[in-house]
Amino acid sequence: MKKQLLLFLCTGFFCLSSLMAQENKKAPAGLGFEAGMGYNMLTLQGKSLSGNDTTVFYKRFWMQPCIRLHYDIRIKDFSSGKSTLKVKTFLGYYAFGGKAKVSDIGEYDMVSLSSIEAGAGLSFDIIEMVQISPLIKGQYVFAASERYIRETAKPSTDIKEQTNLFSYNAGLQLRFKYKHFTIAAEGWYGLADIHKDKSKTAKENNFRILLGYEF
Repeated sequence: MKKQLLLFLCTGFFCLSSLMAQENKKAPAGLGFEAGMGYNMLTLQGKSLSGNDTTVFYKRFWMQPCIRLHYDIRIKDFSSGKSTLKVKTFLGYYAFGGKAKVSDIGEYDMVSLSSIEAGAGLSFDIIEMVQISPLIKGQYVFAASERYIRETAKPSTDIKEQTNLFSYNAGLQLRFKYKHFTIAAEGWYGLADIHKDKSKTAKENNFRILLGYEF
């Protein structure tokens, strides 16, 4: 977790430094930076040792960080330029996973995966303040861990070898803009199984709130 936090802070510092440098060089319109938190839900289906079908829901409230750069490319103007059709592209870091329900004796499991994501989609700007964007993205998981919370503390387990490192999602973003500052809400639906074991299926969905700045 400390390594993930360090990576998040370093990425944020790099993005801010890049944007400050671009500001001095008159960065192109549509280039922006976003950072925020996401609520994750993970569903794991499989077989128990006795052969029965089992489903574990990792959906307890748990926020994880997201940070990214985006670039909106103007395609066509409407209503004398007040509304615009654009292509949105983005690249960033995101952590996802989930927490399982607490058992009767106070034990639970938590899964955390760190990824680099990249995506694109269409964006429609309305009166230069509201933007609606259907999006699709792919992600590469570079770190994955599982931790069992018990009475006796135990270190997390590396589960990268059990994880499909490449996956993809479809999503929708609603963003509000005031001058150069933005606030966005978005939801993502997992389209791919992120578990390598063919006897198990893991799907993830997430919702995010992001604050940003756009040139």
